[in-house]
Amino acid sequence: MKNSLAITIGAALAIAAGSASAFNLGEAAKLASTVTGNQTIAENTETLELLNTLSNLNVSPQQAAGGTTALLKLAENKLSATDYAQLASEVPGLEHLGANGTLGQLSSLGGSLLGKKDSSSNAVTSALGSVQTMQDVNKAFSALGMDSSLVGQFSPIILQYLGKQGLSNSLLQNLSGIWGVSGS
Repeated sequence: MKNSLAITIGAALAIAAGSASAFNLGEAAKLASTVTGNQTIAENTETLELLNTLSNLNVSPQQAAGGTTALLKLAENKLSATDYAQLASEVPGLEHLGANGTLGQLSSLGGSLLGKKDSSSNAVTSALGSVQTMQDVNKAFSALGMDSSLVGQFSPIILQYLGKQGLSNSLLQNLSGIWGVSGS
């Protein structure tokens, strides 16, 4: 219950923050954790920084979280179990970027908080739950209200984030191949 409340408050604050440059998603998460006493959200400032960076692509925090979730779900389904276990163990907060994590839930909440119809939220949930191919990633981006061309902008940013987290070059190259990023 506390976790759901924190997510709701964090999402509401992130949406309310809109274009205010003095207030970002990380600050919203810290405020939400202070209000609810839940430290889980505030402890993941690195993942929130990733979402803030993605938000510079003129997407909402929910779209940033949802797009990241789609790409990570594809990675989970395409990488070997060993490689995905390495990814999960070396990247702090990765569990919060997955479809069942805090930020994945934030992306699902976005539809209802923005007044979108339930069918739209259901389409997002469905699209994020069944990512097996890049075509599925494109469908997820579309369900989130983003052009599929943004996949090509999300992927390098996420790879850069993962590299800063200390992910091995070979695993970064595997992810580059899965996500269709050339020259990485």
